[in-house]
Amino acid sequence: MTQLRLYEEAMVARKASVCVVTFDNLTLAKTYIQETGLEWPMLIDQERTLYRSYGMRTANAWALAGPVSMYRYLRLLLHGRRLHKSGSDWWQLGGDVLVDPHGIVRMWFRSNTPHDRPTPQSIFACIDQLGGPANASQ
Repeated sequence: MTQLRLYEEAMVARKASVCVVTFDNLTLAKTYIQETGLEWPMLIDQERTLYRSYGMRTANAWALAGPVSMYRYLRLLLHGRRLHKSGSDWWQLGGDVLVDPHGIVRMWFRSNTPHDRPTPQSIFACIDQLGGPANASQ
């Protein structure tokens, strides 16, 4: 998500909105908002209804602490990024879902590791292919 924030102007130009979904409690969600400066709306799904509905999996130890993940974490640190504490469940993986204004899922990506996300460019390509969110079902 943090990488997507770098492209916020491109999101606004496409009239696309972002909503962050977390399963953590309100206290952890507020801490995350304060630490990251998140300005997008956040929904709290403590029962993980959306996570289950979209098939968001839990990670295994290799996905969390294997060489690929360690390399990614080290790379973030070397680029001056601060690692944030994970929420209440280290094992829960997320994903990205693009839903048009009519409620139709246009893109669905389930993460395989904590840092596995589609590129902002691939999200924009999907929006652009649909002619923007306002024309998604036409």
